Amino acid sequence: MLIISALKQGDLQAQTAYSSNQSQELNNLPKSFLIGEYEQPYEQLINNYNQLLLTVCNNDMPRAYDIWAKVLSDMEDYSKQMNFNLNGLKLWMNMFFNADGTIQHIVYFPKPNSRNMQFEQLTAFLTSFCKYYNQKVPVAVKCSHYGSASFPIFDKR
Repeated sequence: MLIISALKQGDLQAQTAYSSNQSQELNNLPKSFLIGEYEQPYEQLINNYNQLLLTVCNNDMPRAYDIWAKVLSDMEDYSKQMNFNLNGLKLWMNMFFNADGTIQHIVYFPKPNSRNMQFEQLTAFLTSFCKYYNQKVPVAVKCSHYGSASFPIFDKR
């Protein structure tokens, strides 16, 4: 019995240390990065933002799409203000939204037919956008959305 108790206590200490390490990794995670970088903290981020935008929108596809389209449109507008050319970029993006309408992280990967560019510059731009952006209508709870983006945006709503 004493051995089992000691093992359980050791497991608890290991779990506590593991949780603490994961929190530290998430705190040090860049605002934007390529899918495939920071794999373990990215998985934890997905677990922490386990509600999807569509779910938060009560499975109302037009509402979720409008929010996504608005974010992409605002990103394109911001790129023009920053004199950063997004045209020709085609990306898979995973955005992590906070309940207050801010974006915690943008994780992305270029599609095969995307324009070539220095992705360090895109990462810097997306990091800046995360710090700048705040939705006019917050989503009420933290959530994530994995979607596709192609620039220029043609569906301005």
